[in-house]
Amino acid sequence: MPAPKSYLGPDSFFDWRADNKQGSVDVVLLTHPRDEADASRLFPFIDKLDRPEIARLQRHLQPMFGEIVSTGDFTVGIMFLPFYAHELIDPESRRRCAQILQEDAVRMAAKAGARILCLGGLTGALSLYGRRLVEPAKQAGLTLTTGHALTAVGVHQTYWQALEQLERAPGDQRLTVLGVGSIGRAFMELLQASGQPPRELVLVDRPQAAGKLERLAQVFHEQTGAQTSFEVTDALGALAPDSACYATDVLVSAVSTPYVVDIDKVAPGTILIDDSQPFCWDREKAWQRCVEAADIVPCDAGLVDCAGIGYRSAFPFDFADAGADGSSTTAWTCQTEGMLLALDEDLPRTVGEPTIDTILAYQDAYHRQGLRIPTLQCGPNPLPIDKIKAAAASVAA
Repeated sequence: MPAPKSYLGPDSFFDWRADNKQGSVDVVLLTHPRDEADASRLFPFIDKLDRPEIARLQRHLQPMFGEIVSTGDFTVGIMFLPFYAHELIDPESRRRCAQILQEDAVRMAAKAGARILCLGGLTGALSLYGRRLVEPAKQAGLTLTTGHALTAVGVHQTYWQALEQLERAPGDQRLTVLGVGSIGRAFMELLQASGQPPRELVLVDRPQAAGKLERLAQVFHEQTGAQTSFEVTDALGALAPDSACYATDVLVSAVSTPYVVDIDKVAPGTILIDDSQPFCWDREKAWQRCVEAADIVPCDAGLVDCAGIGYRSAFPFDFADAGADGSSTTAWTCQTEGMLLALDEDLPRTVGEPTIDTILAYQDAYHRQGLRIPTLQCGPNPLPIDKIKAAAASVAA
């Protein structure tokens, strides 16, 4: 297999096209910077601008590739959309973001010859889990898959890797799932299908999801025998002071409420696995506590090591296992779902909340293609697992 070649930065599409005049970018991930600070990964000069200047610049931007990677079997590009996570949440700017996603981004992907679109960040929620993009993609000759099936697999695999490295028995854990949308619910279904449930499961979401919480808790109990319960946040997603999120062994989160979990209130010994956009707990504070007290295990989720399919990226995502040259075989799970589909067109597409059959199909492809979870990390930092284990043993003694 030839070594992958990366075309990097705002000119990546033009540089790639110069070398591949008749080629096509098979897979395109549509995503967005988390915030203004994250935008500097694409435009390093942006750090020299103030917020009003950044806002003025943004009004003139179009969707653009930040990187295109060519492997022996497919070409994949990361296309950044000119808006941030907080704009997707704000009702006043959400309509504009949706229009950019459904019109400009689809047109640009088609121009690159894309076959497959997948969705990163909050674009899945913005498009009703892809439903609003089905027709625009179809008219442009594109196949759409949200990436949520493999993301659920990635969260599930991260959960197991954390338990294994910490030598914890799954049946002894009190597990709390914060957010039972597409990813949270799919993670639960995978866990249910695994035959290794936790001792107790607590589900947490907003008041309007109370009926769904009750149904999911009941089904999980009936299928696994685990003790189950649920709680609701306030209308804005804020946790109660006595929330189960602060009294649990494992907290899996996939929500859009930023920094809703207060790291200072997290119980010692908690494993945190976060696939939220934006982050639902502060990475810097979590890392500081991990270094100083080694009493929590804060894990980023949604990452997968794609060395098995010949992928290597040079984009400055600060993945923990980046080499000396800054490149990494780590990719986002949403992007990887598209790459797996490029390798096996018989895989199902994910539109709407993924079914258990679709999730299991991607779990099988994950193992068949030799994918794995990369180094457990908090932000760009690999977790000091041995130090955490030693601190836990000291407390137990």
